[in-house]
Amino acid sequence: MKKILYTVCSANHLAHCKTMADSFVWFNEEYTVIIGLVDKVNGRFDINDFAPHQLIEVHTIGIMGFEQMASQYTVIELNCAMKPFMAQAIFAGYQPDILLYLDSDIWVQHAFTEVEAALIENDILLTPHFSTPLPDATKLTTERDMLRSGIFNAGFLALKNSDNAKAFLTWWVGHLQTECYYNFAEGMGVDQIWLNLVPLFFDKVGILHNKGANVAYWNLHERKLSVVDAVVMVNETVPLLFLHISGYRFTEPEILSRHQNRFDLKGLPVLAGLLAQYTKEVIRNGYEKYAVLPSVFSTSVKQTTGIMRTINKWLKPLGIKITDI
Repeated sequence: MKKILYTVCSANHLAHCKTMADSFVWFNEEYTVIIGLVDKVNGRFDINDFAPHQLIEVHTIGIMGFEQMASQYTVIELNCAMKPFMAQAIFAGYQPDILLYLDSDIWVQHAFTEVEAALIENDILLTPHFSTPLPDATKLTTERDMLRSGIFNAGFLALKNSDNAKAFLTWWVGHLQTECYYNFAEGMGVDQIWLNLVPLFFDKVGILHNKGANVAYWNLHERKLSVVDAVVMVNETVPLLFLHISGYRFTEPEILSRHQNRFDLKGLPVLAGLLAQYTKEVIRNGYEKYAVLPSVFSTSVKQTTGIMRTINKWLKPLGIKITDI
């Protein structure tokens, strides 16, 4: 059985990316890892530094309309948009039986045997941000935030080589070609918001309820970390599968995430220890070298919001455009 893990990132996140990939193959050595670089090497670094992982520049895989996408999206939006395009290219070129996606800011801590088992009955596997109500609506992140940004987290995706999974990718590509913006006023939550519809539109869609998967600031109210016999456990019942380190800054190691104020890292000693270890790994993998590299696809595109975008659609035939103030 051929198994591939892939990710996408720009050059400035390559140290995180290598850390994720190395941690994954440590526990899942039968996988090949492919890094989709949403950037250009341009002689700035040696791709052999990422061996045995393969690095592919996404602008070389024949994406129709890529130049337009690169001009209309910010770097983050473009990275998000590339996920299904890379998946299609990998299915076409490598024919894996299993194709997994992980964000580059993920740190793997256990084998993905349960994920593979879930793909026996399912073609598509998603993870929810959380599955129990948040206890305090005044703290960030809120349930309303999740309604705006998406019920499922797009940092993980598991696919089986099937017509059903490929139909999903075709549908996702169709939206992300032109609708992968950060614009909550218009209901746009980049690639992630579209996943809300996947269980409705496609067959054999599984939801991975394993509390050890995709542990992050948004679900710590239902997931307590502890160490049992040198293994990090979640709720003392399942091993930590992977940690999603979103919004954590090495320059502010005492803050769990800049996106939340619900949890204080001082009260989470196991998580604090993991983040300290993760920081060392990313630095060892070249953080200072890569973090300063600008993306060749950098753009300062400004999107109009809500009613302004609608008005501009009406005015477009007249050659008039109103810009947000």
